[in-house]
Amino acid sequence: MHSNVVRIRSWLSDAALPLWSDVGVDRKNGGFVERLTLSAEPDLAVTKRLRVQARQIYVFSHASLLGLNENAAETASQGYRFLIENGCPDGVEAGFVHALHRDGAVADDRRDSYDHAFILFALSWYHRATGDPAIPALLRRVTDAIWQLLRHPGGEGFLIDTRGSLELHQNPHMHLFEAVLAAFEATQDAWFLDRANELFTLFRTRIFDREHGVVREFHDAQWQPLAGGPGRIVEPGHHCEWVWLLKRHADRTGTTLCEEAWQLFDFAERHGRPRGSVLLCDQLRADGSLLKASTRSWPQTEAIKADIAIAECRQETPGARTDAIVDALFGHFLDSAPKGGWIDWIDADGAPLVQAMPASTFYHLFLAFSEYLAAHEPA
Repeated sequence: MHSNVVRIRSWLSDAALPLWSDVGVDRKNGGFVERLTLSAEPDLAVTKRLRVQARQIYVFSHASLLGLNENAAETASQGYRFLIENGCPDGVEAGFVHALHRDGAVADDRRDSYDHAFILFALSWYHRATGDPAIPALLRRVTDAIWQLLRHPGGEGFLIDTRGSLELHQNPHMHLFEAVLAAFEATQDAWFLDRANELFTLFRTRIFDREHGVVREFHDAQWQPLAGGPGRIVEPGHHCEWVWLLKRHADRTGTTLCEEAWQLFDFAERHGRPRGSVLLCDQLRADGSLLKASTRSWPQTEAIKADIAIAECRQETPGARTDAIVDALFGHFLDSAPKGGWIDWIDADGAPLVQAMPASTFYHLFLAFSEYLAAHEPA
């Protein structure tokens, strides 16, 4: 068996899933804690964002499907109950709130596109894990709520949230694309694939910058780059995430990977690893120059997924470079953290930039590692 398969399986089964299903769960009130301290103690003072509840429901649903943790199904179920019982106090059609207090009371009632993308994603995986017959209808209701409540008045894309800004950010759209694809995979209902196709068209016509072959992070209400610094930001980690998602869409629609995905991968490869590092940096400019040399753990997970997607397109098995990224992920972010945890963010010299372990990181790690296992283990 491949050494990194053993390493990844052991880290998930023996370290991360036990940690986050124990101290990562709020035993008193239900749901998941937002973060742990660097000594692996729960930080119970911070509010619970619904995107984090959703990401952890995904993790434990997928872990249950893969048989990686005997408590995974119940851990996912308690998170699902907390989400549904507290997250939409005015009904699903009115949308889910942004954050809850520890006891489930509303802490922030905005409706946020990014949150809803992950709620839809989590429910899709929860359905795959449990077969709950009520979930497909709930998936449609959540999707309708997103399209009704958060559609941008300009007609192309979705608002950040319900607080009044007309800016357009690429990230919620990327995760909505991921979510409706997951809903289609969970239900085989072509209604969700139609929405994925809508977002794919938006990517090609608005989100992708054809002049530079990049995806910019922040746009104005007309999908033009925001004036000043924010409009220049390009994140190579998101380029890799788009590559993987575009490959997933191509697989579901029976098409080949689009040219834009190859351009995004090429840009990240040429510019995303300054000083010859294996690690993707945080931010670049559209011309490829370095903007932010620090790096978080999640761009490395997206690099793993993109490598796997490209290898599949080339009808190859992911090779030494993918393993080098896995090794760097462990070496820089996982091995120096408490067992089953992570140092989420480091500077250009490898020094930690964080004082806590965000639960949200587990989504990235688990998805990348599950893709690695699938690519190396026969079905």
